Parts: sequence; C-alpha cells; structure tokens
Amino acid sequence: MVKDSDDTLVRAVVLAQWLGVSERAVAGYVQNGIIVRAQRGLYPLQESVRAVCHHFREVASRRGTTSTLTAQRERIAREQADALEMKNAVTRREMVSAKSVTDEWASILRMVRSRVLASPSRMQQQLGHLSAHDLDVIDRELRDALEELANNGL
Repeated sequence: MVKDSDDTLVRAVVLAQWLGVSERAVAGYVQNGIIVRAQRGLYPLQESVRAVCHHFREVASRRGTTSTLTAQRERIAREQADALEMKNAVTRREMVSAKSVTDEWASILRMVRSRVLASPSRMQQQLGHLSAHDLDVIDRELRDALEELANNGL
C-alpha cells in the first residue's frame, strides 16, 4: 500500500475485498466513472468506498421512492376508477352480480328439468294408446338427454 496525502492507495484486489465485490466489478465501476484510478493499478480506498456507496444510494433512491410510489399511486387510482365504474353500472342496472345470474339460471333449468320429466305422464293422458313400455322408453330417452346435457354442458 502507498500513502497519499489524504487517502490510502490500494490495488484492485484489496478494494474489491473492502467493497465485497469481485475485481471485475471494480473494473466495471472504473469503466462507468464511479471510481477514479489514482495511479496505474492503484485506487484511493476511502474515496472509492464513498463513491460506490453514493452510487448505490442514488440507484436505490431512484428505484425505491419516485418510480415505485408513482406506480402505486397510478395503480390505486385505476382501481378506484374501476370500482366506481362497476358501482355505477350496478346502479344503472347495466351489470348484475354473478351470483344473481347463477341463481336465476339454476331456477330456470330446474323448471325445464321438471317439465321435461313430467312429459311422459302428460303424454299418457293425451295419448291413451301408448303402452307402459312406450312410456318407459320415452321417459328413459328424456332422462338420458338431460343426463348428457348435465355431464357435457349446454
């Protein structure tokens, strides 16, 4: 090590150890103008450590506060606007809840199912010539059709 008037000069390997990085990273700091060489192969220790710390503080402040807070505020504003838009659509009856739609369709499908299953007995009343076997076949076909629709979707 060579003493400078205010700062100790060290080789890249020592500076890398102080910074907890590789010698290649030290070379990258030099190339990016973060660290300045004092002499060929020697770096001012205190000045270099301060410069790297200052660089990381700047990077952290740019990354952490301004852009993150701005992005969060924008996201919150979008969410609030979306919530208000949905609330207004419900008020204007342009939108209904999924549960209401599901309940209504379930009610309609129960009614259709009961009407279809009641068909063989209504047919028997109107078509007296149908045998019990005929009505069983009709009943089985209707039940099979309902079962197939239930399993494969509408």
